[in-house]
Amino acid sequence: MKAQSLFLFLLLLTVVSCSGDDETDEHSAIIEGQITVDPALDETRDYSGIELISTIRSSVNESDTLFHAITDSTGSFSGIASFSERNIYPLLITRNNNTFGIVNVVFAENDTIRITGQLPNINETVDVSSRENEVIEVFQRIERNFSRVARFINAGIMSPDSAALEVNKWSDIYWDIYEKYPDTYGAKLAGETSISMLSGLNDSLMVNRSEELLQNYHTLMPVTRETLLEYYAETSGLERALAFIEDLKSRTDQEDDLIDLEMERIELLYDSSQTVQANQVLDQFKETYAEHEMVMQWAEDISYDLEFLAPGSPFPNLNFQLVNGDSLRIQELQGNPFLIEITRFENPLYQQQFNRTVAIHQIYKNFGLDIVTVPLATTDVTMNAFFEERQRLWKVVQPNSFNADQLIERLNLNRVPTRFLVNSDGTIIRRYVAEEYDDIVRGLQQITTQTEE
Repeated sequence: MKAQSLFLFLLLLTVVSCSGDDETDEHSAIIEGQITVDPALDETRDYSGIELISTIRSSVNESDTLFHAITDSTGSFSGIASFSERNIYPLLITRNNNTFGIVNVVFAENDTIRITGQLPNINETVDVSSRENEVIEVFQRIERNFSRVARFINAGIMSPDSAALEVNKWSDIYWDIYEKYPDTYGAKLAGETSISMLSGLNDSLMVNRSEELLQNYHTLMPVTRETLLEYYAETSGLERALAFIEDLKSRTDQEDDLIDLEMERIELLYDSSQTVQANQVLDQFKETYAEHEMVMQWAEDISYDLEFLAPGSPFPNLNFQLVNGDSLRIQELQGNPFLIEITRFENPLYQQQFNRTVAIHQIYKNFGLDIVTVPLATTDVTMNAFFEERQRLWKVVQPNSFNADQLIERLNLNRVPTRFLVNSDGTIIRRYVAEEYDDIVRGLQQITTQTEE
């Protein structure tokens, strides 16, 4: 089974997404440049009134403006971006209340960013120039190249041994970017990608590289943290994983980072079935951050999960009608492990993850795994379009054949896709929300262990 586990890991491999780093104070960068208009659209050569604006949500109903500038008649603009952390931010480009595009730009302390482009096809003509953004371009070029290799791995064309060698090679390529462009955001992204790719392939190197990166940047992105937390929990136990969280907390005084780490501590206790301790930590968390509206919403949601949907709790006995006309009672699935996924077929993340689910189905159907897809807010037309170029390999619930509001309330659904991995006795192994699905390997290993017993 070791080879199968490695093969599944490679099939599930995804690169990290962008997130903030360790900077804690208010920072600034100069943004300047020129935006013109295609003469075929405007012959006046008056390029004034083009707005560039970057905002970030600060609460449920409020946003903070990080940058705002308006072009003069030549299309020139300049201004200062103010931000709390080095990161990739969206820059919206509009004119006369019409949005022409969104450009992703790295804001970094003391950086000077020059942006040029032409309306209306701003996304095709834009050029973003700065040291930080040039490194991001290098990183994204490597990403594109590796994605082609990943498609071969996901298709099962390579043997597990060959795939492992290929992933190790690309991990080194990402690490080369980290070493070549020190103290840049793109280098941090590349370093963290390298680290995440090594999980299960070269754990000792993964740990060594994470320690070096922490020395230089002091924080890790959520995907990397989760990879290391999973490793420490599996190899050294819960206490080692909790100690790792405390170490990360000691490296930062930024409130957002501390909130995220405390959330991860609660979720780690929750996933480890330490519900009593999880509730104790959660109570203190609620008291500390009572004035944070979005944080308290998260706390309310996980309180429900701890009471009704924690690992080891029985999965609710729901009833559905399948697209083939058969009836399905979830209780009838007991005796085999099963994966319930609630989604929308038009959801981009679900579409991106679909091949991963196909791989899981192909491997774990040998262990009796059933999969059931429950579509929310979906029509027959949308479902048929989704499966026009994809095989329907497992059970799919007939759209609109159930009360969606009741299902959302009962399963405490806030994002899609949400999945529940359930053991053969009907108890929940774990819930995976959106990108958390990347961590399913650990849960699937419980299925193989149970089957072998």
